[in-house]
Amino acid sequence: MIKKLLLSFVMVCNVSIVFAQFDNISIIGQFTNWSVDVPLVTEDGIIYTLSSQNFGVAGGAKFRKDNAWVTDWGSNTFPTGTGVQGGPDIPVPVGTYDIVFNKDTGAYVFTEVESVYDDIGFIGGFNEWTESEPMTTFDGVLYTKDDFHFTANNMKFRKDNSWDVNWGGTTFPSGEAVPGGNDIPLTSGFYNVAFNYSGLNYTFIQVPVSIIGDGAQGWETDIALPTTDGGVTFLLENFELVNGFVKFRANSSWGKNWGSADFPTGTGTQNGMDIPTVAGVYNISFNRVTGEYNFEEVLSVNDNNLVKLTVHPNPATSSWNLSVAENQIDEVQLFDITGKLVISIQPKLSQVSIDGNGLTSGIYFAKVNANNAIQTIKLVRN
Repeated sequence: MIKKLLLSFVMVCNVSIVFAQFDNISIIGQFTNWSVDVPLVTEDGIIYTLSSQNFGVAGGAKFRKDNAWVTDWGSNTFPTGTGVQGGPDIPVPVGTYDIVFNKDTGAYVFTEVESVYDDIGFIGGFNEWTESEPMTTFDGVLYTKDDFHFTANNMKFRKDNSWDVNWGGTTFPSGEAVPGGNDIPLTSGFYNVAFNYSGLNYTFIQVPVSIIGDGAQGWETDIALPTTDGGVTFLLENFELVNGFVKFRANSSWGKNWGSADFPTGTGTQNGMDIPTVAGVYNISFNRVTGEYNFEEVLSVNDNNLVKLTVHPNPATSSWNLSVAENQIDEVQLFDITGKLVISIQPKLSQVSIDGNGLTSGIYFAKVNANNAIQTIKLVRN
């Protein structure tokens, strides 16, 4: 009996040792926000597979060993290719796939699996009511679409890209989905969209855009940028930066990010370079449609040089009137929200009018030099 137990123990140990020899291979990417590895399975330690993996967002993906970046495989082709060590991200579209990966050769295959769930999408003024924009689901109940730009007002949900089954609503940004109901009174902007097929309700959450990096508060901390126009332009005032680098990104994710090598102004591009920063206090503006950004330094001044600067009206429909007490305004520079200089004058007067009749509505910044002190003030044009 003791011999049988000992033999069983040895066999179990041998089996454990055999399994332990197989490498731990996984896939990670934008579909998990690059934060969670999805393990692949193997029977021989060479061919690894994963069945029916849903990629809810389009973006990069890579295979890697032991959930670490010491050994990883990537390539720039889809649905087949050969991953190389430290290669580029694999561009995986939205969909559900069976995945096969050869650890020895790096070869991979993504085979799309036909969805068993109903097809739900939305349609509206953004595409002139022509064709439904498809949504993604993991369970056939909750359907989502992240970071979608609605360029016009109003929309509806519908099934199978047809008007036979559709849902509307009377409230925004959330509400009850009513079969055949009115157009949902959506206002244009960038939104994360969710539709509950079972509970028949919907939500629209404005996409947050943030700044992140060791030039701000570290690469683990997103600093939200305020917006008042549906998530197109952003302005963060009086924010302190240190020497380092930053980038702009949406949804606190690297799936959509903007960078450039230029500072303090520039045009960020998708997956561009980190933006170098210089220590100081800044008003930070960013336009996610054009990628244009501006770090407008809020210069500190000597208390002895401070002057009382007033402006009226603000907001203005035509012109702004600026004045300082017992001093003269030597120079005024007016910048739009992208950092572009639009007006520059040297009045040498205590009162000056800035003509805004030729300007579009929006936010501007006036840098005023008076009594050897530079002060920046936000102006609004209606």
